[in-house]
Parts: sequence; structure tokens; C-alpha cells
Amino acid sequence: GYGVEGAAKFGLYESLKPEVAKILSLDSPAIPYLIASIVAGATASIMLCPMEKARVRLVTDPDFASNLITGIPKLIDESGISGLFGGLPAMLSKQVPYTFAKQVSFDTFATMLYAVAANANFAAADVKFEVSFGAALLASVLACLLSQPGDVILTATYKGSNASFGSVVSQITENRGIQGFFSGLSARFIHVGAIITSQLVLYDVVKQLLGLPATGS
Repeated sequence: GYGVEGAAKFGLYESLKPEVAKILSLDSPAIPYLIASIVAGATASIMLCPMEKARVRLVTDPDFASNLITGIPKLIDESGISGLFGGLPAMLSKQVPYTFAKQVSFDTFATMLYAVAANANFAAADVKFEVSFGAALLASVLACLLSQPGDVILTATYKGSNASFGSVVSQITENRGIQGFFSGLSARFIHVGAIITSQLVLYDVVKQLLGLPATGS
């Protein structure tokens, strides 16, 4: 599920960036990039909700179904199509900040690093990997930080049998305070940060293999 969602998110973001820029006709790409990332993140959330609900049910009830393909129709039979999207607000709270922090900051950091390299008299072609890795690493830190509250909310939502978004936020705040939304952040920096960094570097390499310019160049 997350593989399909990730591919769709990257593709949608890249496709929307030039289209949104044309529509808005702005000098700065920041706003078009942000809008494209929000749309991509929201689309990813809608795609993931049914799969995440089925995955949680398969883990908690091994006899429910054998896989996602058979599990999702059973969920529809139980609670209708709308029941598949009960966790959508929680999913949006994670995926939208995660997507714009990862995608937009990667573009931004890469552009900044290429500018620094140019000022140091390095040719862009000679520092592509270094810029890609550095920008991906910085983007991973920001993505982990901004999406951590949503990840905590999402986890609590599915643990609580799809409790409402408001009740989950209130419960976390009452029990652990604001810092509760950032519990587990250090572990997330290591685990998820490594995944994001490798994803973004691979994404940039694939773009260049397809004849597209390196991110930020």
C-alpha cells in the first residue's frame, strides 16, 4: 500500500508543480510547490485510508481475511464505503505535513546547496550527488519533525478503534501535554529519516536517468 501511495505521491507532485505555476503565474515557485505537495499528500491520504484500516484489522484479527485484497471488501460489507475513511483526518494530519516538508524542502535545500556550490566555483555537474544527499538529509529531518504529531495521532486513532480526531487530540493533550505529540521523535529521526534520505536520493537519480534536470539545478 505504501509503495503504491509513494509512487503516486512523487508522480503527482512533479506533474502538478508546473501546472500550478502556470495557473498562478508567480515569480517564486514556493507557493506552487507547496500547493502541489498538499494536493499530493491529501491524495495519498485518501489512497492509504482503506489499506491502513484493512492492515490494522488483519494484524489485530488474523482470521478476518488473508490479505488486503480480500480484507477491504469485508470492511465495506461491515461498515460501508464511508467506514473505510474513518481515519482520514488523522491520516491527513500526518501525510500532508510529511509530504510538503519532504518534497518542498528537498527542492528548496537542493537549490540553496547548488547556489553555495556555484559561489565556491564548483560546477553543478560535479556536485550532483553531494547536493542530492545533503538536501535529502536536511529534508528528512524537517519531514520527521513536522509529521511526528500526525503520526502520533494516527497511531492513537487506529489503536482506539477509529476514535474521532478531536477526541484523540484531546486525550493525548490531557495525558501527555504538547510534548506527547513528539514522543518517539528521536527514533523516528533515525529510522524514518534514513528511509526518506534514501528515497529522495533515488528519486533524484531516477529523474536524471529519465532525462529530467536534477532537483534544484
